[in-house]
Amino acid sequence: MLERWLPEIREDLRDFASAYVKVHPRRASRLTGQDMQQVAPAAPLWGLGVHEVEAIEGGVRYLVRPDANARGLSVLNLFAYTCSFGVSASLGGARRVLNLDLSRAYLEWGKHNYRLNRLTLDERDFVYGDAFDWLGRFARRGERFDLVIVDPPSFSSSPFSVTRDYPRLAEAAARVVAPTGILLAATNHAGTSDERFEAWLQNGLTRAGRHGQLAQRWHEPSADFPLAPGGTHPYLKVRALVVD
Repeated sequence: MLERWLPEIREDLRDFASAYVKVHPRRASRLTGQDMQQVAPAAPLWGLGVHEVEAIEGGVRYLVRPDANARGLSVLNLFAYTCSFGVSASLGGARRVLNLDLSRAYLEWGKHNYRLNRLTLDERDFVYGDAFDWLGRFARRGERFDLVIVDPPSFSSSPFSVTRDYPRLAEAAARVVAPTGILLAATNHAGTSDERFEAWLQNGLTRAGRHGQLAQRWHEPSADFPLAPGGTHPYLKVRALVVD
């Protein structure tokens, strides 16, 4: 599929020692693993492979991992809001992405975002309901996901409270992560420290009878999101844990 564009790509990028390419067809979320390897190979088109590279867009710096995506994974996107995580996972070749939110309006917004990216819609993958209720259902049915994304709002009209409910949420989410799957957990609650957040996650895993190895941690870029006066830690805290 890439062969017809390869000469032009090589000409445009002739000054670069390495080059990756990822094509996102309209039905990216429904391609087989072999098809995804053709349109979004993990290896570079030429040159040596690069695990991480810093990219600049509009003056903003991003850490990019060219060989990383959700190819072939089943993904559960909790507190999906407008499904931006779901869109990204689908474009990354996820086998299935289930978006769950307590707002029908936001789920409809998420469907629109899928259409904007020419992704195939399956109504069954946009689920209305409470995260705790559905996590319990998935656990009882033995349904597991390779990647579970947990990013609840710090403040919302729902009864959810970060400081009261996150430990229980981590436990419920850990129960539906497939063996060696990933729990991707985030919070931007300003009053929660890194240590407290990581304690919630580890305690939740322990209560679920699972073990999690911290694989990566992220914060928002300090240049774009400086600490508030008197602040001691960043608002956004993101942790990726590999769950056994």
